Amino acid sequence: MIRYLAGLAILLTAAPLLADEPAKQSPDEAAIRKAIESYVAAFNRGDADAVAKHFSETGTYVDPVTGEREVGREAIAKALTERFAAGAKSKLVVDVQSVRLLDDQVALEEGTATVVSRTDAPEVTTYIAVHVKKDGKWFLDSVRETALVEPEEDRSNPLDELDWMIGRWIDAAEESTVETVCSWALNDSFMTRSFTVAIEGRPIMSGTQIIAWDAAQKRIRSWIFDTDGSFGEGTWTHEDDRWVIRTTNTLADGRKGTGLQIITKVDNDHFTFQSIGRQVDGEILPDIEPITIVRKTND
Repeated sequence: MIRYLAGLAILLTAAPLLADEPAKQSPDEAAIRKAIESYVAAFNRGDADAVAKHFSETGTYVDPVTGEREVGREAIAKALTERFAAGAKSKLVVDVQSVRLLDDQVALEEGTATVVSRTDAPEVTTYIAVHVKKDGKWFLDSVRETALVEPEEDRSNPLDELDWMIGRWIDAAEESTVETVCSWALNDSFMTRSFTVAIEGRPIMSGTQIIAWDAAQKRIRSWIFDTDGSFGEGTWTHEDDRWVIRTTNTLADGRKGTGLQIITKVDNDHFTFQSIGRQVDGEILPDIEPITIVRKTND
């Protein structure tokens, strides 16, 4: 069973393994994207002051739910401090769709933000952020988010292709067990998969995966978070009777991992999982041969 702990956990992880060759970035765009990464890291540390320092002195943030407006670093830091103190620790994942330089002092960023916590349903919003350049450094001057609209009831759900995964699944070996629970969430707009890894009956790892339909990319995507601090994302492709998931992950020690996962449905109560082409910081890891996963029925 340890056979697949080395793959960042079970059949879950998901993200683009092979992206298109990126276009050359200007120094300003590179600086903005680096600032975005710093912002996300500060948020995930729960460091309100560090997040607020990414805003200009008169920067504005508008809450997508309450509509409350916070202006200035001090007000933003105060609001974030209260948020971090009131809720469970959460993770922010940002999908930057574009960064456009309007002139040499102003840039526009657009994307999707997902906030995942252990206790609440994921918060998914689209956002538009205005960056301004002051004294050679880029700051956020305005951030406006919009909560994603629930899909219309009569619209077909692309995730229905994965409906067979709903339920409890188990892979049991002599010394260890991996149990997975898959369920619908948020008006069937997302799927969640939680997993627990136990050795000799003692839990040693757990995590959560969010699976969603990306209407912009016209494909299924997913994000995973493990209790050891590692996280990843991926894209799903349907090929005949199997799903191929291209993954990229950040391990708890900061190393980067990529791989290709293959989920093949055998019938409604069985599927196989395989992981190939795995690398961590360029080091090639052994493939994980197909493993049969069985639906867990009521005891």
